[in-house]
Parts: sequence; structure tokens; C-alpha cells
Amino acid sequence: MKKGVVLFISLLFIAAVSLLIIKNLEDTDSYIYEQNSKFTKTQMMMYLNNAKEEISKVISKNQNNKIKSYLNIDYPIILQDAEITIRLKEYDKYNINLLRSDDKKAYIYIQSFLENNDIYDIETFKYIIKDSKEIKTNKQLDELINNFSKQTYKNQILGVKDYLGFMDYDKKGINVKRESDEKLFYELFVKVKYLKQFTKAYYILNKSGGVEYFELSFK
Repeated sequence: MKKGVVLFISLLFIAAVSLLIIKNLEDTDSYIYEQNSKFTKTQMMMYLNNAKEEISKVISKNQNNKIKSYLNIDYPIILQDAEITIRLKEYDKYNINLLRSDDKKAYIYIQSFLENNDIYDIETFKYIIKDSKEIKTNKQLDELINNFSKQTYKNQILGVKDYLGFMDYDKKGINVKRESDEKLFYELFVKVKYLKQFTKAYYILNKSGGVEYFELSFK
């Protein structure tokens, strides 16, 4: 019964987002067929932006207990020559920038996480991150992690990098209750295949649906 309810909610969500995206595309004369690369990328950006706008609306209109029904599900949407996939998940990562602090209490949770994964060179990590600027992008985070791996001659950090982030959010243990006023973020993954091109976008959205971080790649 529970699976049936979740499936029904998912179908309603796909239908609602599809209709809203189509409406936005009609409003912007998006049903123009041109084959040049510039137009194709513009069209793909339009798909991405429209998808993000609709997901932002969903977040802003739903309370935390309701939004959970939409999380961790791939929503496929087919629009003429475009295939769009949307996935929303709760942002739940340790803030690597906390290691810049001299107060051990500030990074107690991330230190515990690293040590539980056989990563004990915390002082080396702190030295490397203090010697660099504040981490604000995934590219900077990847460079930091790779640098740490090279300097320590250990690869364990590579296996947990998906749990590390840079947002002003302090992930705690699974048994630690979150405060009611604590910051909350969501990760939005949007993939678009249009004609013979492919692009994907990654957003970090706040609990009001606003964009806190964005990155884009084309193939």
C-alpha cells in the first residue's frame, strides 16, 4: 500500500512538472527547430532553468515532512526532442571548511567521521586546508582531496569524498537531532539530452528554493 502511494505521488509529480515546463517553453517560443550548436545550448539552458524553477516552487510550497516524498527519486520527463531527468535529495555533507578552525569542538563531527573511515591524518588535512583559500566550489574540493591523498600516500579519502562538502552546514551523527532553526539545503541534479547533445546541472538550493550554488557541464 505504501509503495502504491509513493508511486502515485511520483506520477503526479512528474505530470505536474512536465506540464509546467511545457507551459514555460510555450511562453518563450521554445518549440523552434534549429540545429546549430548555439541555439541547441540555449534551448538546453532553458530546459535546465525551467526545471530548476519548478523544483524551487515545490520546495518553497512544501514543509519538510512533505518534501521527503519527492527525494531520492529519478523523475524522467520527455519533451519532443528532449529527455530530462530530475533528482532531488537532501544536502547532508560534512563541511570541510570547519577544519580551518582552531577550536576542536567546531570540527568534532567531521573528525569523527574521517577517523571512522580510517583517515587519521587530521592535522595534515588542517595544514593543507589552512594553506589554501576557503573551499567554495566542487572543483576546489576535489583539488583539496587529491592533494591530501598525494601528501599522505593514502586513498581512503577518495572513497568518502561524496560525503564532504563546503556549504555552511554542519552534518552531525545519524543519532544527533537537528535543531529546528538549523540551515537546510537540497541538492538538485538535472540532466538534459537534446538532439545529439547532453548537459547536466548541479544546484544546491536552500529551504526556500533559492539557489546557493550552481555548476554546469556540456558534452
